[in-house]
Amino acid sequence: MTEQEYLTYLQDSVRKSYLNTQEGRPDDKHKYRTEGLIHAARLLGILSVAGITEMIEKEHQDVFGESVAERKARLATFEKLKEESIDDYFEVPAIQRKR
Repeated sequence: MTEQEYLTYLQDSVRKSYLNTQEGRPDDKHKYRTEGLIHAARLLGILSVAGITEMIEKEHQDVFGESVAERKARLATFEKLKEESIDDYFEVPAIQRKR
């Protein structure tokens, strides 16, 4: 396997992990395998930390339509709302909370 083939395989694996999460069926086994592939790419010098971050951000943006930081902040807002007022939380349409 060439470096380019490995990077393509890694990118596909990251995308599949995100798609599984988006479809509501996260697969921890696949997620951990993907994390191992990312770690191996860094250790072998195939990708730098910046390159890994860029790839993850790109795939996340493609699948979820928002950056990792934006999604994390949005989900944290819903969690805070849920803790403060369960009634207000459920007033937000489920489709918005789920994404």
